[in-house]
Amino acid sequence: MKARSMTSFPLILLVLVSSAQAFLSAVIPRQQQSKSFLSKTQAKDTEQEDANINEDSSSLKLNAADVTARDVVVACMDGLLNNDTPWANAGLELCWDYSSDRNRAAQGGSFGAFITYASNPTFSTMVDAKEYSIENVGNYIPGTKTRGAMQTILIKVQPLNGEERSFLWTMCHERRPPRQGMWLVHECINLENAVGLNLDFSF
Repeated sequence: MKARSMTSFPLILLVLVSSAQAFLSAVIPRQQQSKSFLSKTQAKDTEQEDANINEDSSSLKLNAADVTARDVVVACMDGLLNNDTPWANAGLELCWDYSSDRNRAAQGGSFGAFITYASNPTFSTMVDAKEYSIENVGNYIPGTKTRGAMQTILIKVQPLNGEERSFLWTMCHERRPPRQGMWLVHECINLENAVGLNLDFSF
């Protein structure tokens, strides 16, 4: 009986060792594979997260449903008050970005031409001014078959030097892509030139 037990013991031990080796050889590659898969998954998750961030940023830029005509004027004026922050002519660039195609054509059709135009004694009153205030927000004018909605914003500007001036911003609601749904600057004129002027909303 003892001899039989002694004979069975090495066999059992051999089976246990073989099983252990088989287990280790099976587990270690899986652990390595898991680490590799995890790193790849994390990389993919990071890339997807970055993509989502970019997508969200794009949607915020393009989603103009909650942006009013007044909001655009305020953004432009805030930019003009600090025109060279965070880079040279950043305020003018913002105004150019929010200008309608018709307005851009009237200013020379290029950002460089607009910079030259903005240096005139009247418009330059708004550039790097001391402060401004919104004096009036005009009535909302519904769109027609040929144009989007319109609205006027009257602001008063106190330049660093000289007397204060008032400007009438005429805003239009763009219907054509890629800026469809955005409020754009159709015109910005000195109030002295706007008195008695029949504003053209027929385009």
